[in-house]
Amino acid sequence: MAKNILVIDDDGMVSKSLCGLLNKSGFSAEALENGFDAIDRIKDTHIDLIVVDIRMPEIGGVETVKRIKEILKAKHKPDIPVIFITGYTDSKINLEAKELGEVIFKPFDNQEFLKYMTNYTGV
Repeated sequence: MAKNILVIDDDGMVSKSLCGLLNKSGFSAEALENGFDAIDRIKDTHIDLIVVDIRMPEIGGVETVKRIKEILKAKHKPDIPVIFITGYTDSKINLEAKELGEVIFKPFDNQEFLKYMTNYTGV
């Protein structure tokens, strides 16, 4: 059974590209454009891995992940691994993200990205 990956990025081109790559590689990927939709989705759907942009309008990736982890903990559900993606080198937010998951920088090599997926999903 394909592992479910939730991609959260406000840039539709990035989301579409990542989902296309993941789906072609045997994963089941779904894209959402903001953290609020992701928080709602996590309540009803089994997700094996989250890929999220650090910088997004309204609610950033780090805050989105913090809220998701709180929901999972409150519902006694297992934690979900997270891979943050970013094009920025802002050390403060990146350090905060590293406490919650892996951080990789855009642009990244697709094969390297898929290695992260395999490492975190066991596929």
